[in-house]
Amino acid sequence: MRNIVYICNGVKTMNVAVMGATGYAGQELVRRIKRHPRWSLVAATARAEAGESLADWYQRSDFENVFVPLEAMVQYHPDLVFNALPHQAATREVHQLATEGIRVIDLSADFRFSNQARYESVYGSHPAPDALKMATTGYADDPSMDYGDARIVGNPGCYPTAFFTLMGPVRKAGITVERVMVDGKSGVTGAGRHARVSLLMGEMAENVESYSGPGQHRHTAEMEAASGAQVVFQPHLMPMARGMLVTVYWPNPPVSAPEVYARWQEFYAGNPFVEILPSGRAPRTGRVRGTNRIEIMAMEDVRGGSMVLIAAQDNLGKGAAGQAMQHANRWNGDAPDLGLMD
Repeated sequence: MRNIVYICNGVKTMNVAVMGATGYAGQELVRRIKRHPRWSLVAATARAEAGESLADWYQRSDFENVFVPLEAMVQYHPDLVFNALPHQAATREVHQLATEGIRVIDLSADFRFSNQARYESVYGSHPAPDALKMATTGYADDPSMDYGDARIVGNPGCYPTAFFTLMGPVRKAGITVERVMVDGKSGVTGAGRHARVSLLMGEMAENVESYSGPGQHRHTAEMEAASGAQVVFQPHLMPMARGMLVTVYWPNPPVSAPEVYARWQEFYAGNPFVEILPSGRAPRTGRVRGTNRIEIMAMEDVRGGSMVLIAAQDNLGKGAAGQAMQHANRWNGDAPDLGLMD
């Protein structure tokens, strides 16, 4: 078995592996890792595709690897692993990797909560509770994010990432948020890469539909943890492959829109990924498609005494793979945008 080592400006690159490389987030990771100047993709795991060439599967002649089974990944000696498998699908493997000193960015839900009871109230019994003490979680655009001596970083969900970008600076400024309503719209890749009739093009084309009920979507708990508020969340699927628009309705806010803008400007100063749009200029999913950027905007409904905050992001970029890579860059002490600027 061959470890491919690339040299960039005389510096050895980090060996990186992706667990679940044929899922939508996994595919996004593989493509972006291949563009990263200091990382070498040494393993990409898959079940049905094990043994197949990545060059054939991705139609990219510069991909040298073949898909390997999950249990064979450690033979390629990765320094950093991205877990893009669903929650509880590889939790014990993540724990084992961390125990062996390998850093893991986990895109499943298994390490998004520091509180085990909160996790289990949403997802059921944690498969590896001892691993929680080795983990940290947070948002890559939070300047106060501290990785400490963690071995696992729990990457947030897509909807909560957009929500935190809007509400996180407000909460961290000590402003009380009691209750908000959240409307979420996502491309169908957010539903995962599974064969389902409801996701066929003939079913989704020119069709918008809600799913889950208020309080039932698992991301609600992440939003409430990020804001301290009661969150009423209703998600919808849109007839597009990727992209996400999140609208937060905040009744009777104790601050004005200009004050929110001031908090954003301070919180995201120097951040290359968060674009703060002027009030009235609508965020658009098309502008952020395929990127790690997010557009945000706030405006007031003076008549109703409410505030409306809107964010647009790519659910596979900023909402998954892009943020995970941004975490890894920060964790490694590199520039957050290394390999991520489009």
